[in-house]
Amino acid sequence: MFVELSYKVEEEMPVYPGLPKDKFQPHTRMARGDPSNTTLVSHFLHNGTHVDAPFHFYDEGQTIDEIPIENFVYERPFLLQKELKKSELIQREDLTSCGDEIRIADILFLYTGYGAFRNNLDIYTDDFPAVSEDAARYIRTELLSLKAVAIDTLSIESATMAPRTDFRVHKTFLDGSMFDTRTLIIYEDVNIQRIVNEKEIKRIYAFPIRLKGLDGSPVNIVAETNE
Repeated sequence: MFVELSYKVEEEMPVYPGLPKDKFQPHTRMARGDPSNTTLVSHFLHNGTHVDAPFHFYDEGQTIDEIPIENFVYERPFLLQKELKKSELIQREDLTSCGDEIRIADILFLYTGYGAFRNNLDIYTDDFPAVSEDAARYIRTELLSLKAVAIDTLSIESATMAPRTDFRVHKTFLDGSMFDTRTLIIYEDVNIQRIVNEKEIKRIYAFPIRLKGLDGSPVNIVAETNE
């Protein structure tokens, strides 16, 4: 069985505070006498369910077309569940209490429960839960089997704290100059709720569009389960 974890891309979807919204512009329409239906899409790469490449916050990092394709397939997913309220953060102790299984995971899903508010733009876009800098450092330097982290909010990083700390959480994951370990890619605005009750997830597929030289991509994340 396959379960989609990406939200549909639409004009009125929630976006990170201050970012431009997507626009769909009809180019040709058969209803107007044109031979086919075609559409021009204006899409901001960090709207909707998307992946951040290292280049997003690291000038020398890989762009989305340079990341090896096998880095988007995951055999050992781990789901951390901690329901959080507005402005609350995932902390280092939330990770250290997970036991040995998290240490062999190749993708870490961070479920805060905040996806339940996605249809309420005022709540979902306002100071949503995120990851603390200390927790990000632990993930980057201690969980060495990980290739990626995914979260069910608009960003891995607090929208209110990020500008004040120079986007330190993003850089902890993506900036190859900060630590002597591999960089991680980040998936944001992921519908993790759909796998919370799954007993066994066999594999995760998260293939991006190969946009040459760019910092991220929309992505369709699919979980393969045994049911």
